[in-house]
Amino acid sequence: MVSFLPLASWSLPGLHLLPTTAMKPRRLFIAVKSFSGEAKAGGEAKVAKGSLLRQEDAHRISSEGHFWAKVLDTEKVVRVPSSAIQELTGTQAGLLEAVTNGDERLGLFSQERLMRKLSSLQKGDPVRVQITSASGQKVQGVVRYRGPIEKNKHDTSIIFGVELVGSATGKGFTDGSFKGQKFFSCQENCGVFVPVNRIEPDDSAKGNPPAPPRGPARECTRIQLTSGDPLSSPRLEIGDRVFFKMEDSTPMGTVVYCDYLPKKIETGVFVGIRLDKPVGSWDGHFKERKLCHIPAPEYGILLPISKVQKEQSDRSPEALDCNSSPPTSAFFDCPSPSSIRYPPKIEGCSFKEPPSLFPSFGSEKPKGRKGEENKKEQEAGEESEEEEDEQHDHYLLEINSMVEVNDPPIYGVIRWIGDLPDMDETIAGLELEEPLSSGCTDGQYRGKRYFHCPPNKALFVKLRRCRPDSRFGTEQNLENPVLRCNSLDFRVYASAKVEEDTPPPPLGDRGIEHLLGWKKGIQGHCNSCYLDATLFCMFTFSSVLDSMLLRPADKNDGESYIETRDLLRTEIVNPLRKNGYVCATKVMALRKVLETAGHSSGFTSEEKDPEEFLTLLFRVLKMDPLFQIRSAGKDPHGCIFYQIFTEGHPTQAVPTVQQLLEGSLVTADLKFTEAPSCLILQMPRNGKNFKAFRTIQPSLELDLTDLLEDTPRECCICQGLAVMECLDCYGDHSFGFGHMKQFCKMCSQQVHKHRNRRCHQPRPLHLPEELSHLGPLPEVIPRQTMQLFAVLCIETSHYVSFVKYGPERENWMFFDSMADRHGDESGFNIPTVTLCPEVAKYLEMPVAALAMEQPRDMEGVAKRLFCDAYMYMYQSKKMALYK
Repeated sequence: MVSFLPLASWSLPGLHLLPTTAMKPRRLFIAVKSFSGEAKAGGEAKVAKGSLLRQEDAHRISSEGHFWAKVLDTEKVVRVPSSAIQELTGTQAGLLEAVTNGDERLGLFSQERLMRKLSSLQKGDPVRVQITSASGQKVQGVVRYRGPIEKNKHDTSIIFGVELVGSATGKGFTDGSFKGQKFFSCQENCGVFVPVNRIEPDDSAKGNPPAPPRGPARECTRIQLTSGDPLSSPRLEIGDRVFFKMEDSTPMGTVVYCDYLPKKIETGVFVGIRLDKPVGSWDGHFKERKLCHIPAPEYGILLPISKVQKEQSDRSPEALDCNSSPPTSAFFDCPSPSSIRYPPKIEGCSFKEPPSLFPSFGSEKPKGRKGEENKKEQEAGEESEEEEDEQHDHYLLEINSMVEVNDPPIYGVIRWIGDLPDMDETIAGLELEEPLSSGCTDGQYRGKRYFHCPPNKALFVKLRRCRPDSRFGTEQNLENPVLRCNSLDFRVYASAKVEEDTPPPPLGDRGIEHLLGWKKGIQGHCNSCYLDATLFCMFTFSSVLDSMLLRPADKNDGESYIETRDLLRTEIVNPLRKNGYVCATKVMALRKVLETAGHSSGFTSEEKDPEEFLTLLFRVLKMDPLFQIRSAGKDPHGCIFYQIFTEGHPTQAVPTVQQLLEGSLVTADLKFTEAPSCLILQMPRNGKNFKAFRTIQPSLELDLTDLLEDTPRECCICQGLAVMECLDCYGDHSFGFGHMKQFCKMCSQQVHKHRNRRCHQPRPLHLPEELSHLGPLPEVIPRQTMQLFAVLCIETSHYVSFVKYGPERENWMFFDSMADRHGDESGFNIPTVTLCPEVAKYLEMPVAALAMEQPRDMEGVAKRLFCDAYMYMYQSKKMALYK
């Protein structure tokens, strides 16, 4: 990675010629305020605050401190005044280059303490990460990669690759790969790549280290994974007498160090020994750091704890020398090493110390006085173990709980709970944060699969041995609402299955009676509002997406496809359209199927975003993308929804959806390859406190004519056939705010004769060849339009929806899957559907009048539609006939 090194200090206010004897890296700056400067290509260029600039010529700096620099966001070279910029260090430049929003970039730069903390983030650090730009919360994760991810060798921007942990597992969008290149490894959909503005150090995790071992003296344990029980752990303390095998001898000594090596936790615990005889070669240091005092290297040795044996009165080194080799684990009589996949048989093993997680499989009968003492010690140890188990009983852990086991702890997430052969109590299947070299599987136990995870990460342990992850401090939710969502508990709220295909109700007042009122719509349960509201929008009054319900299975479709399709059609969509109600158990069944078929955890219990649900649903049902979009000169890209971006294009205080879409596509130089039958637009917002706009005016009709490739378009001046378009003219207010700018040949020449537009770069439009063979075009060129049929909204963390049920402006209904509740915490949500004709008043308002409205003063639920919009759904019934 190219790093930006600060040059020798020099001041901008005067003329300073830098030495030319050596090539030095060009310096990077950030604009701390907006300014206009002379453009090298001619004319004047505006530079927004937060823009990044790279110095172009280090030898030409005027006496006033002006110099030429390239604005990285626009690629324009401008003359920069020193008063408007500040220089960046190499680390600052790399971090801020990845941030696309200038205001956020400048905000980060101004927070020195935060920037220092972010700059120090390294692999392995716990963090909180914002998964998508639209999500309003940060979730737990661990940094797995830091650096550039583009294949361009000149890319210096720093991106963080984060593996999501805990309840966030499965909410990501990668397995550590980006554009075919592997940067780190994690389970599918458990990783994200984010810029620095969407990540923060998790101080709570660092502030809650695992509890130290019990007892007055420090005990050191070692997780044994080479043989015997996977988690049995011999114990050593400073001052213990020990011995170990060295060729044909058995040296003895005293423990003077017993701990993990600095920054080498993954290698396990090591023991530093002060030897009785000069046979060693260690001076007490590790990588120039002193760990303990050794009088001379000949009297020191550093060994893994698995190689060291504690001296006991009934187990001398001489006795050990009688054997061919020392045991390497806590099991002494097992015929062969065991593992989680093939654990030792119950009757075949005995061991000196009980393992930390699995049950005691047997013990030798004590003999004589020494045997009686051992028996008492064993009984005392069992009592202590029972006390510890009682302490863990109250945790009531469940699937997806973040836990730790053993001491020192290893961390993981519970992926399965149940019974295993030969085990007489409940077992938990853990997916560990870090793979272990042996003793772990990919979710199988004795050849039978219980869950999915990467190789060497699945560990099966007694559930009572698990305790909540101490790094995160707070206790987790103890209820298991997933198991409670069954037909027996929800029998009062059950909904019937409807096999026959049911079209949407007829539009207008006569088709809505069965949908209105209390206990109508889709019943919410256990964080399902994102899915309930999305399904209600997609299917209640529109059939534009019904193809996913009706496609026959082919030879490439498995059982998961048929199960998902039929469940969605017969248990959710048809009952909703026919009876106006769907029970939460039906949605939970869909969530379980999607979670299993998509290999994506968390869909049964966690908060998700609508875009995550849509992406998984389309993947499982093997649906084609809803539309294709292309950047100039590149291959088209299939999309399910389009995320609106507002950086770099002018917007009003209260923009319309039409303006936002046009501005976003123009800025990114994107076009639809053809008119879609369904278009889902995700609004620019980032939770309650980071909305891009306080109010957005819904466009009831969306005009895509000027946003399509190879489509005849009108000249924006004379209404003739346009042959040129100019992206630079888009922000020119003299043509009207926020409208596409395309011209006939003559109008384009006239417009660009103006001195302020001479630097513009108009380009020819790609028109269908058939136009040249046709006669004169009609006076009015036909428009490609789409109609708004639903809006998905979120204020903080709860999703609701608005659906249009008729042609009139007041024909809107409002749906909330958790509008009411019957009972306490173990009760049931009651969905409600109501009419909301009050929104028509605000839809008819001019933009200037709507901007004056205070959201809190809006009537009924109108505020939710105008201020909390998350996704707008548009349809073209005409195009749906062809697709």
